[in-house]
Amino acid sequence: MRLLSCFCLLLGCASPLAADDTTMVDNDVLRIELAVDTPHHLNARHRHAMNRVMIYLDGGDMTLVYDDGHKDEQHWKPGQVVWSPAGDYHTSEDVGSQPMHIVEVMLKKPGPATPPTRKPELDPVVLEPNKNILLFENDQVRVLRSLREPGETEKIHEHTGVGRAVVCLTDLDASVKSADGTTVTLHKSAGDAFWADGPVMHAATNTGAKKYELILVEVK
Repeated sequence: MRLLSCFCLLLGCASPLAADDTTMVDNDVLRIELAVDTPHHLNARHRHAMNRVMIYLDGGDMTLVYDDGHKDEQHWKPGQVVWSPAGDYHTSEDVGSQPMHIVEVMLKKPGPATPPTRKPELDPVVLEPNKNILLFENDQVRVLRSLREPGETEKIHEHTGVGRAVVCLTDLDASVKSADGTTVTLHKSAGDAFWADGPVMHAATNTGAKKYELILVEVK
C-alpha cells in the first residue's frame, strides 16, 4: 500500500490523507510530505489541487490512469526532481519491484505579482554554477541541486524570496555562517527535509567526511 500520500484533505485534494502519512514540514507557505509507494498497490482515485515539486529519492516506475482513460507511464531515476502542476483525477500504481520514496513539496500560494530581485554578485547559481546547478524555475519556485565536498566552504551568497525547502539526498553535516555573524550547525540524514526562512545571506562549510548533495526549493 501507499503509506505516505500527497497532501490531500488539508490542502484541498480530493482524497483524504492516510492515517500513517508523514508530514515533514507544514507552514503557511508549503507542506512537505514523504510518500512511500509499495509495489503493485493501486492508490485510490484522487487529484492534486496544488502545484508540487517532486524529489524522487529512489528510482522506479509509476503508472497513472486518468478518468478519460489516458495512461501516463513514468520512469524515475534516484535524485530526479520534477515540477508537477495541479491536475485531474487519476489512480496511481508503483509498477516496479521496489518501494519508491518521494519527497513532495506542495506550494500553498501562487507566485508573487513581483518576483524577488536577485543581485548577480550574490546569486549562488552565478557564483558557483558547478556547485549550485539550476534545475528549473517558474513563477513560484527556483530549484537548485547543491553539492559540496568535505571541508569546502561556499562563497557568501543570498537566497531571496520567502524561504526555501531543503531536501537532503545525502547525510548533511555543515556549519552555516550568516552575514550577521551568527552560526548554525546542521546534522541531517539522507531523506530529511526542512524549511529555512528567507531572505538570507550566508555561506556553509561541509564539516562532514563525505560530499553532501541537497535539493533547494527557493520559494518566491
